[in-house]
Amino acid sequence: MNQPADHAAIQNIQTIFQQYAHRLYHWVDNRDIPPENNFSERGFRRLVIARKISFGSQSDNGANTREILMTVVHSLKKCFPDDYRKKFKSCLNQLAQNPQLDPYHALFENDTS
Repeated sequence: MNQPADHAAIQNIQTIFQQYAHRLYHWVDNRDIPPENNFSERGFRRLVIARKISFGSQSDNGANTREILMTVVHSLKKCFPDDYRKKFKSCLNQLAQNPQLDPYHALFENDTS
């Protein structure tokens, strides 16, 4: 991870692992957290099928935006089943007031209730 790569795409991935290492390895400290995301991937299966049969987004940007939003919403549902909508709305309001805010921080590290 810390060895410099020659390819720019690999460097981008390395940067993600370096900047967010504190978010990536929770499974090492807690055996209840699986080290893979198969459970999460299966949870998205219905959404992916619906997107495919409705011809999904018509642009790469639209598809990317939809992927990100659905990931956030489904993650919030799992973390905060009773008030995920309130958390999401609060995050959007905070981002409107401060566009430089880290969305992860606004969603998962703040008590926005």
